[in-house]
Amino acid sequence: MYVYKITAGIWCTLSFFIVTGSVIAFFMPYWLVRNHDSGTEVRDPSFKQNGTLRVDLDAACGMMSYCVPYTYFPNMPSLDFSNHPHLQRCPLYKTFDDIPTIFGKVSAVMFAAGCLILLVSWIFSAISLCYGYMCDVSTYLLISVVQIFCLVINGGAILLWTLSWEQDDFTCFGEAYCGNLKQFDLANCEMGWGFLLALASTGSIVIAILVGCLSFILQKRTDA
Repeated sequence: MYVYKITAGIWCTLSFFIVTGSVIAFFMPYWLVRNHDSGTEVRDPSFKQNGTLRVDLDAACGMMSYCVPYTYFPNMPSLDFSNHPHLQRCPLYKTFDDIPTIFGKVSAVMFAAGCLILLVSWIFSAISLCYGYMCDVSTYLLISVVQIFCLVINGGAILLWTLSWEQDDFTCFGEAYCGNLKQFDLANCEMGWGFLLALASTGSIVIAILVGCLSFILQKRTDA
């Protein structure tokens, strides 16, 4: 008799984990990751003193943050991360202009909007569940439509972000990072857990919609 309430609770719980996973993935830099061997040196003409950069840490970049693949600033070797722990090796992009490439900017806005809408829909579903009308027709349809919308925009945001890989100003483009990236070609990098979490959270929206549909059908059979 109360099976539909259990499935509704599962729907609400799954929606919570989707929101949580999406937000964590959005801010984490570990979408593309390259593991460097200790003491690797690369040539980079952007470093005007001698063009050489010593790389001895992992490089990573995500939608809203990145990790520099070295332990010191190349033109200021006295600033060492180990000696100055207040320095950030994996900073967030502090302003909208800091986000590289137009594709990166658009994808960040889309993914952030998707996370926010998912959060609002989860809050609404949790309140609905507490008041006992989770599976009312209008409530179910509203939340389901919102989740489908978020599936589209979050999936589109991830796809757009991959388009930025080929741009020269992309954070992880270059020898010290991933090399010559291309869309769907990771070059010297590999897919990090942040990227996998974003994909899993976005894909799980489909499961949440199906569970919600099941709860809705079970309630209608109970009421019949």
